[in-house]
Amino acid sequence: MVPAVEESSFLRACRGATVGRVPVWFMRQAGRSLPEYRALRGSGSILQAIADPALACEATLQPVRRYGVDAAIVFSDIVVPLHAIGFGVDVVPGTGPVVASPVRGPGDLDRIRPLEEDDVAHVAETVRLVAKELAGDGTPLIGLAGAPFTVASYAVEGGSQGFTRLKTMLYAEPKTAHALFDKLTRAAIVQIEEQIAAGAEAAQIFESWLGELDRYDLEEFSFPYLARIAEAVRKKGVPVIFFGTGMGGHLERIAALGFDVVSIDWRMPIEDARARLPGAAVQGNLDSTVLLGPKEAAVDRALRIVKAVVDAVHAFKWK
Repeated sequence: MVPAVEESSFLRACRGATVGRVPVWFMRQAGRSLPEYRALRGSGSILQAIADPALACEATLQPVRRYGVDAAIVFSDIVVPLHAIGFGVDVVPGTGPVVASPVRGPGDLDRIRPLEEDDVAHVAETVRLVAKELAGDGTPLIGLAGAPFTVASYAVEGGSQGFTRLKTMLYAEPKTAHALFDKLTRAAIVQIEEQIAAGAEAAQIFESWLGELDRYDLEEFSFPYLARIAEAVRKKGVPVIFFGTGMGGHLERIAALGFDVVSIDWRMPIEDARARLPGAAVQGNLDSTVLLGPKEAAVDRALRIVKAVVDAVHAFKWK
């Protein structure tokens, strides 16, 4: 009998339930490391590939077949909403997101129209196709969306070019910044709600550049919007996962925003994070550059993280 997806080790772990082993999945499962992925994608833009539900479905499923991971994550991107509304963004191979005409002031905000359901219908169709394929083995599917500060960094800077213009906007034009973040928050909610409606059983929110802000700016320009997204996801009845980097000083605050799972980068021991997050599950912690070394080193580091998690769980006094 095929196990119900709700009883999968991944979803149980997300909800803080006991699991027989540590579930495993990878942030960029569908990626350049897979030869079948490179053959599928070719050399075109990732946004072109995402626009093709059949291709995106196959890209999502490839690592599940190859590695037998405990969860799939939809093949999509955090700038999909900006692209879908015609804002003028592309993801250039080897460069990342590039915006032809970035936001430079309040007058540019009119170009960011509300995201409609039809704008992301192709992503929803991908989710439906993947969910149908995964229904036979009980593997859950993770949907994704980008959080406002990170998406805004591309919209304002014009690409992966630092954060100077965006952070200047926070101080010089805070009303413009808040208006921009509100628009991007609304878009993220539509993006993720459509994926959940189509069959995603969990949602990961990417605020990748959270570590660029100090606590004062986080409280004003990031946390309120993250809380809105987390609340919208939880209302749909699925676990919500937070991903950010450089956030060791903010773990407790992030968990308090309503996230079920908090991703940890390599900058702090995962057992310390576990002790500081009694109300949330913890994932991550592997420095991806270890994969550039010998296989034995990568396996040893991964096993160390797993052992640290298991030891921390055994030592943790659950309330």
